[in-house]
Order: sequence, then C-alpha cells, then structure tokens
Amino acid sequence: MVDRKKEKPIPKPKQKVEKPVAEPKKHDIDNPEALTAKKAEFSDWYHQLIKVADVIDQRYPFQGFLVYKPYGYGIYDRFIKLLEEKLDRTGHRKVYFPAVIPERLLKKEESHIAGFSEEVFWITRAGKRDLNEPAALRPTSETVMYEMLSLWIRSWRDLPLKIHQSTSVYRYETKHTRPLIRDREILWNETHTSHATAAEAKAQIAVGKKIYSEIYEAAGIPILWLNVADVFAGAESAIESFAIFPDGRGLEMGSVNNLGQRFSKAFSVKFKDREGKEDFAYQTCYGISERVIAAAVAINGDDKGLVLPPSIAPYQVVIVPIVTKDKHELVMEKARNLKQKLEGEFRVHLDDREVSAGAKFYDWELRGVPLRIEIGPKDIERKTVVVVRRDTGDKVNEIEAKISGRVKETLDRVQKDIYSKALQNHMAKIVNASSRDDMKSVIEGGKFARTMWCGDMKCAQITEKAVDAHFVGFTEDEKAEGNCVCGNAAKHVGYVGKTY
Repeated sequence: MVDRKKEKPIPKPKQKVEKPVAEPKKHDIDNPEALTAKKAEFSDWYHQLIKVADVIDQRYPFQGFLVYKPYGYGIYDRFIKLLEEKLDRTGHRKVYFPAVIPERLLKKEESHIAGFSEEVFWITRAGKRDLNEPAALRPTSETVMYEMLSLWIRSWRDLPLKIHQSTSVYRYETKHTRPLIRDREILWNETHTSHATAAEAKAQIAVGKKIYSEIYEAAGIPILWLNVADVFAGAESAIESFAIFPDGRGLEMGSVNNLGQRFSKAFSVKFKDREGKEDFAYQTCYGISERVIAAAVAINGDDKGLVLPPSIAPYQVVIVPIVTKDKHELVMEKARNLKQKLEGEFRVHLDDREVSAGAKFYDWELRGVPLRIEIGPKDIERKTVVVVRRDTGDKVNEIEAKISGRVKETLDRVQKDIYSKALQNHMAKIVNASSRDDMKSVIEGGKFARTMWCGDMKCAQITEKAVDAHFVGFTEDEKAEGNCVCGNAAKHVGYVGKTY
C-alpha cells in the first residue's frame, strides 16, 4: 500500500501565457491547395502536406490542439476501427470512463503522478465557483479506471478482465509541439487488462504486441520493438514501438506495459482465488495514438502527396468521369452505375465536380487514394475502364464486366506492395555500428545505429553524450554477439538514434 506519510503534494503548474498560434506561412496562403515542397526537404514537406491534403487544420487558437478535417479524421477512424475489431476478437470489451479525474485519485500511485506532474491540465473552477477539490483532465486512465475495477473485481471468476476505450487524453506538452507528433490533446486507444497471475499478465504482453504489430503493418508502418529504460510512469517494464522517419528520427508509436501489482495495490484491486486466498490483480496496459497518421504520411507519402494503404484509406477507389459536351450524360450515368456496382464491397467516391479531369487527378493523388478509375466515351465503346494505382502510377485497361474482381486483386497487391517498400526503406535506415565513432557517423547520416550493448545504463549514457543522440532501447529477440563499445561482453542488441 502507499505510505501516506511519504506522500508528496502534487505540484501545481506555473502560470504561463500561451502565445498565439502563428499565421500560416506565405506559401500556404498563396497556394492553399498546392504541395510545393519535396520529400527530400522532409520537415517542410510534412508540414505542408498535412495541410494541403486536408488532414488537419492547425489554426485553432490554442497551441497544440488540432482540428481534424473530414479526410484526415477518416484516416484515423479507419485505423481505430481496425484496431477495435482486433481487440474485440481477442476478448477485449469496449468501455468509456470520465475525462475528469479527482486529485485524490491521481495521487494514489506516486510514481504515476510524478511522471505526469508537469503535464496535467487542472480544473479548479466551475462557473464562478472554486471547486472543493481540483480535478485533472485525463492524462491517461489508470487512476480513474482502477478505482472502479476495485468495485468490479471480487473473485477469480471476474478475471481476466480486458477493457479498452478510444478517446482523448490531455497533456500539457512543454516541448515544441509538432502536429500529430507532439500535441496537447491526443486521440488514442488505451487497453487495460487484469489477471490472476504474473504469468498470465506476461502472456498478455505478447498478445498486445502481436495486435499492434498487425495493425501497424495494415497501416503500412514498419516497426522496431524495443525494451526501454524510461518506462511508462507506474509500470514495471515497457516494450515500445518505434517508426523511423525519412529524416532518420525515431518516433515512439505505442507501448505495451507490464504494471505488475503496483496499481492494484494502490487502488485495492483484489480478488479471491480458487482456494479463497486474497491477492492483488496483475495488470497490463497498452496504448496507441494519432501518431499513426503522422507515420503513415511520413513513411509512405511522396512528392505528389499521400500514399495510403487501402486498409486505412477513407476512399479505396475514386471514379473520375472523362466527359465531353455531347457525351456528358452518357458518361455520368455509366460512372454512377459503376459506383453502385463497387460500393457494396469497397469504399468508393464518384468525383462529379465540374472541374477538369486533370484537377481531379491532382487532388486524388494528393490525398493518396489507392486506385483511380477513369471512364470516358471511348472506354464505354470498348466496354473497359482505366485503372490507375496511386503507389506506382501503373495504368491498365480492365474489362468493365470483370472490374469488381480486378479491383479487389489490385487493392490486395497495393496493400502488400506499400508495406514491402516501406519495410525495405526501414531496414535501410538501420546500420550496424561497432564503435561510438561509427554510431556518430551513422546517425549524422540520418539513420539508426544498431550496436552490441553490455546492459549497463551508465555505458548507454556515455554513448548518448558521445554521439549526441538517444539510446533508444534494446531487443529481446536478437542474440547479442561479441563485445559492447565499452569493451565488456555484450548482453543485448541496442539501438541508438535521434528521436522526436
């Protein structure tokens, strides 16, 4: 149990005046729909693309809070639905808990609140009245959930209990905010499980990791799973997933945490086993956020815009009619019939705007729709349509009568090819390094250094200072060989690089 004598008050954040959000850059005002930056200029390209491709709008007048436009939210929504389906199929059940957490609950697990003390948004007033007790906007949900689990769990029959919710968390990010990478309101899914034994909780870690690995692959995002020393506040151990961006920086995407009995003891989450003996539950938690959109944009996009895997694309197919004055209605009727034929199986959009076909091609390439189907008077005569892949630009004529099967086959290939290409690029971003000088050279070249590590954190800290980068973590499934850069025998394979 928590020692109340040692319990420290939660530090209240210093008052800080928010700076107004900067006005959009001049090129954004002059060219509101144009992608002018090249991916080689990664930072400019990324920030411009998420605006012009209708992913987000950053002009909300509170820094670090984003407005998701319909297309951008559609990407996130598709990802979350895929994740929720996998969670449901593996015995997790969806719930919803309040966003407001009383201060006394947040204080129950000391290391947990200490980890979030500088990031908590506090509610101290309601209307014109001061609250009797301050409340926090949820930075994460362990404290509010586990207070209720202490009422729900009584017996071994209540276990395992596996719940999840898709919601927002709020953290006053003190570093420089970056859209979809480091925000103050974070869209995410968090999962919490309770078990009767430590072995069951450990097995659940493998389940969570497998679910996340599958969902990342569906989004076209190769991942490096690493054990980290800087664990989630209140956890006993953590495995975190990292994507490596085109600039060579790693982005932590999600984590799977073994909480042991720390929270269950703090919140009295107890049960009676089959023999009637009382014990505290063993718990895990894992979470994944909007950063998946950032990674999908950054890793798979190109100089023309987004490149979306079919699994997370709001539209999998866009139909573009190629109309002429004398055949306008004929083409439009054929396009509408084609949409009706496909929309039961695929997410299809018919672009019937009164703009040029070229403008439509540009817009949908910018937004990364996996397949474009073109249909014009000559195609109607030949009873064919033109199918264009966004990822490769390949264009083929397909027989209209067989289009449903051909679309499915092509989307399946696109899904696999996008991930395969991303995985190749991911592996090329990891380079073996046998000395700190080698590491520094690798990292300065925009890549991650893979190295042997002795397991001593002091050695890792020396390495960080020597190479001006972060010792990100180490793997459990790779066998260490030879010596660490310090000369001692290696125990793990470690990874060193720049991170966001």
